[in-house]
Amino acid sequence: MAWESAIPMAIVVGMVFLMGESQGFFHKLYYGKPKHPCSDAWDRAMEQRDVRLLKAAAAAAKE
Repeated sequence: MAWESAIPMAIVVGMVFLMGESQGFFHKLYYGKPKHPCSDAWDRAMEQRDVRLLKAAAAAAKE
């Protein structure tokens, strides 16, 4: 009797695993880099600021 629930439980565990892995896959596909854990709006704003500063520094170095 206990083994009757093994197949449905394996299906549920497999689907939860698939959801987690697909989230990471699509994030990397869209952003081009792995997902950073615990990233909030402040972290994303700082990443955008860093990109702007690097572009400004590269433009200043060319002049």
